[in-house]
Amino acid sequence: MAVTNNAVIGVALGYIEANPDETDLLRSLIVLALHGPPVVTRSTTPAHVTCSAVLVSPDWRVLQTRRRPARNWRLPGGHIDPEDQSLLGAALRHLATEADIEANGLIPASVLPVDVTAHPIDAVPALSEPEHVHYEATFLLHVDDRTLPEPSGRGISRRWVNLADVRGKLGDKLRLASNRAEV
Repeated sequence: MAVTNNAVIGVALGYIEANPDETDLLRSLIVLALHGPPVVTRSTTPAHVTCSAVLVSPDWRVLQTRRRPARNWRLPGGHIDPEDQSLLGAALRHLATEADIEANGLIPASVLPVDVTAHPIDAVPALSEPEHVHYEATFLLHVDDRTLPEPSGRGISRRWVNLADVRGKLGDKLRLASNRAEV
């Protein structure tokens, strides 16, 4: 069963309960999910949901990936597929396909995302894609060690970065989680 709008609303409301200062960020998504087409479908505009995984090691280093020929390093993630059973499941699938890390050895911090952001996406006329917004749900996952399996050869590079190198709201939330874990 694919991820439903009701499931997205449940995750959004749980996230708002934990992050009440971010209510305004998710209001439009919740309204769209209540009254619109499936918000997990890539073609849904004016917005749809994407997922990413922030994988941390015991020493709180963060995994990033890079697809060639792109030059930017990022968290594994992307669009939700029809076979995904949950938003967390979509994040785990992206981690498996982009970093060759299977879910069996991972420990999710929660079934709720650690962070949600809204990214404006430019129109792509060649693909008939209008301007839209990605609501990216980022899930925190823990791994026992930083040893990575051999890459599958799909042109994806991986690296571990210091927690201090993760910027913005996500970096702040991860540092807070790291401090809580040390207590």
